[in-house]
Amino acid sequence: MPLWNEGYLAESVYPHHVQGEMSPSWLSAVLTALGQRAPDVAQPFRYCELGCGQGLNALLLAASNPCGQFVAVDFNAQHIAHGRRQAQAAGLSNLEFLQADFASLAAQPPGEGFDFIVLHGVYSWVSPANRQALRRFIALTLKPGGVVYLGYMSHPGLSAFASAQRLIWQTAQAASGNEQQRLRAGLDALAQWQAAGAGYFVDHPDVARRLARQSSEDLGYLAHELLCEHWAPQHAAEVIADFAAIDCRFVGSATPLENIDELSLPAGCLSLLQGLDDPAQRETAKDIARNQAQRRDLYLRQAQALTASEHRQALLGSCWAVLPGAPADGPVLFDTRIGPVEGDVSLYGPLLQALGEGPQSFAELARRPQLSGQIGLLSGALQLLTWAGHAHPLRAGAVDVACCQRVNRVLAEGALHGSGYTHLAAPSLGAGIAANTLEMASARVLLEHPALRGSLLHETVLALLRRTGHGFDSDVATHLQRFEAVTLPVWQRLGVV
Repeated sequence: MPLWNEGYLAESVYPHHVQGEMSPSWLSAVLTALGQRAPDVAQPFRYCELGCGQGLNALLLAASNPCGQFVAVDFNAQHIAHGRRQAQAAGLSNLEFLQADFASLAAQPPGEGFDFIVLHGVYSWVSPANRQALRRFIALTLKPGGVVYLGYMSHPGLSAFASAQRLIWQTAQAASGNEQQRLRAGLDALAQWQAAGAGYFVDHPDVARRLARQSSEDLGYLAHELLCEHWAPQHAAEVIADFAAIDCRFVGSATPLENIDELSLPAGCLSLLQGLDDPAQRETAKDIARNQAQRRDLYLRQAQALTASEHRQALLGSCWAVLPGAPADGPVLFDTRIGPVEGDVSLYGPLLQALGEGPQSFAELARRPQLSGQIGLLSGALQLLTWAGHAHPLRAGAVDVACCQRVNRVLAEGALHGSGYTHLAAPSLGAGIAANTLEMASARVLLEHPALRGSLLHETVLALLRRTGHGFDSDVATHLQRFEAVTLPVWQRLGVV
């Protein structure tokens, strides 16, 4: 088996990762907050993920968005085979897995155009020729009004690390063993230079911190990120220009916090943004202010800004749900780029209390006596709660609970047998929702026996964990009680189980 495929690690599968920002409901909510017209996900739409890995994102989104037709593309045959098996096992009819390299894909695009095209990470890991092929594909297939989500590594946050990655890659090429062993050799070689007092680490202390953090992270994931011949952070201005050339205009970030300058930039930098009207220059300056290492850009083809009236109606019509583990009321502490920021308890307290009662529309929230005088702050507050993982927009249109629960049976069963799945499908969200091993076991039991509660539920979950070879600590009873009291009610409202 060849070790490299156009410079990209191809001998092993990419670990299961979920990017919540790629869900249609999340993208539509962020675009609405930015005052931009988003595709209507209550109507039929088409969605394409480029570089889909083993397909977990695509499985979750196809299951929870019955109005969508999904195409998931990857060049790795193992990835596509896995995705197809799971989609077939779950009975998904609106998801197609396509094995193709990007040049072939651009030469023969599949079927109709797309309302959403998303790619995360891969743009920074492939060759310039493949990046050009990706843009050709987008130019050919993105519909007017369509959205591109582009997640990529950026300067200046990863500028210094480029030299470290090159040494890791070079060392790994000469090392023996599997990809994790070769990565370990590269990381060890870099650590030896650090221990020897190399000036690179003196002048770039962030590299030492990043190296220490990566040494403790999952080596399977890091191998796919760092053992790429064409690994390269991108300059935002160049990416924005490249996408403008294919009629895609930059409109903001899929990370809600980064659209609020006051909470994502040092205070002293805010005045320096005044007068920077060119989007590329402005984003370059903001990247410097944040020392940005990862961007999640949003682009629109033939972008249409909402009128003031349309924007108001779109906000009022949006709906939101609280997620497990969210604070019951204020205060809320947000860990932002500029340090901890405490949300105003007079705003976040009643907002979280309202969401704790069940999903609420923006209009319903605005009618609450404690919130009616703060309508102008509600959109920003909901965006921050979403960014922090406390809330999520609901998808518009009909839901298919049965389809999601079929997928969830497959995912929970796989998680218990070592697949590494970390999410379940939430039909009301049109997205995935995180679940640990204990929660996966609980979901698997409840999908077969939905009425189980209390000691019967706990004993059945523990028996399933034992049978599948999972240990558990002495606090497992407490964790199960918390699951039943806190997580399960939210899951039931969202249709997870």
